[in-house]
Amino acid sequence: MDWLIPHNPDVRVVTWNMGLNDARFNRPGVHDQAWHYLLGLGPDLAFVQEALPPGWVRGQGQLVSQPFDSWGSAIFSPRYGLEPYRSSTDSALHRLGAYLALATASLPDGTTSFVASVHARPAPATRRQLGDLDSATIARTSVRQPNVNDLIFHELAELGESRFIAAGDWNTGRTQKSPKAGVEFFERARERGWYDCVWDKFGSEVQTWFGKGALVQDDHILSDPNLGEAALVAWAASDAAEHLKLSDHAPLVIDFDVPSIAMTNID
Repeated sequence: MDWLIPHNPDVRVVTWNMGLNDARFNRPGVHDQAWHYLLGLGPDLAFVQEALPPGWVRGQGQLVSQPFDSWGSAIFSPRYGLEPYRSSTDSALHRLGAYLALATASLPDGTTSFVASVHARPAPATRRQLGDLDSATIARTSVRQPNVNDLIFHELAELGESRFIAAGDWNTGRTQKSPKAGVEFFERARERGWYDCVWDKFGSEVQTWFGKGALVQDDHILSDPNLGEAALVAWAASDAAEHLKLSDHAPLVIDFDVPSIAMTNID
């Protein structure tokens, strides 16, 4: 059976924590339905967390992930070439295992972008994860000790990629129990040349979290400024969380204006 995946004239990026670590969403058939829902959104690049791709998904495009048994992070594309990115075995990125999926993606304008699917669990980074890194240089002043999202940001920023997308469940937001910590996280990202493709372009949060607590948006698509400025529209597919109960996160969807290299010679 051939599956029809809609393609968009723009580049559609979707990030979604699919909630497989929660017993409510790992019942038989629920996760398979979630993958059907995801493909129905027509992603060109999908960044998923707490996911276990069904076998049939691999026949619909390219999939990059670390090895895992129960669930992990992955990057999926039915349209663009993906090449796994191999981090150094002694790096913190490597020690974070299947919480991250790293690759390079060939975009339609002929450029290559570093891409990362991020699941930053809401907890301090462990001593093993930190390795020899200096905690003081990684932690936010409002938090005092480095959380996993601080470690992931630090390590990805240190790669120095000029073209990148780092999307996923960052487990922080501007609206949360400790808003100062959230604001500091994004201010630091901006200082390092990162672009928040929702807040920096549209000036507000989009609700992606439908669980308990004060968080509104803990799923974010961060990129280099050139790509971020090309964002056209951002929205959350809230039905997935509110009505279908596929996860307690809603997919965050952003369309980017990245013209195909085939169109550059057309007046």
